[in-house]
Amino acid sequence: MGTPQLAVPVLKKIIESRHEIALVVTQPDKPSGRHRHMTPPPVKVVAEEAGIPVAQPLTLKDEEFKKTIEDLKPDIGVVFAYGKIIPQWLLDVPAHGVINIHPSLLPRWRGAAPVQRPIMAGDTVTGVTIMQMVMALDAGDILLQQEVAIEPDDTTASLAPRLADIAADLIIKALDGIEAGTIAAAGQDESKVTYAQKITDDEAGIDWSQPAETIINQVRGLNPKPGAHTFAQERILKVWRASAAPDIENGEPGTIVHIDRNKGPYVATQTVPVLLDEVQPANKKRMSGAEFIRGYHLKIGDKLGSSEK
Repeated sequence: MGTPQLAVPVLKKIIESRHEIALVVTQPDKPSGRHRHMTPPPVKVVAEEAGIPVAQPLTLKDEEFKKTIEDLKPDIGVVFAYGKIIPQWLLDVPAHGVINIHPSLLPRWRGAAPVQRPIMAGDTVTGVTIMQMVMALDAGDILLQQEVAIEPDDTTASLAPRLADIAADLIIKALDGIEAGTIAAAGQDESKVTYAQKITDDEAGIDWSQPAETIINQVRGLNPKPGAHTFAQERILKVWRASAAPDIENGEPGTIVHIDRNKGPYVATQTVPVLLDEVQPANKKRMSGAEFIRGYHLKIGDKLGSSEK
């Protein structure tokens, strides 16, 4: 059970393994693009290419879908980025229940945004957890875990596929181990639980009064979606990459304190200035900070930030 591109490496790895996929369950096709053509989820495309049956129930309460699952008599279910809450009846049908791939080191970062939140929090380590699913949010017993370093320049765009590739290898170890009876499940330490709340649009606005590190981590975590932003000359400006500049004299937060024609604008924060390495003005393509500065005539002393606050 999975839907986006993130889940494709896991599906492909199981297809290549000796385990048999009886059914792939994914979200319904959705309209996308300028012409709103109905587009299948990436997981469906891969499943159909491999000749695997696909189910796309609108709701998991659907009686026909329930009968399909019960008739299959599956040994186990695997879930990764499916997008719907798995009901108890579905957890109960497979002989070995349902296991879930969660891209964090549980019990840290339970919830909807486990890839973005550790980056935004400045964590240097995350990982992948294979867990037994229960009705409580990401609270099931841990079957396997693997740590993954978060590099200083990692964004969600670079970290997520790396986690997916590791998850693909780990899920085969989990399936082999469950079949052989060699995996010992371990309960989660509830005293160490943190939650990765869903990213909201309100979190995308940059508050220049925050420390530089906080702002840079925000930019990294929200790349590629929804993208951190500020306002320049009263127009929205997305910030895709930024870096600290401790050698540049700081000033009032949000003020451009230095301009390097070869690098871009430096913006003051609570601590040290931040260089805007890559930005995207409204209705324009992404561009380097240097390209931005050459085309938009900003000057030292100009203020970035929303006039609509």
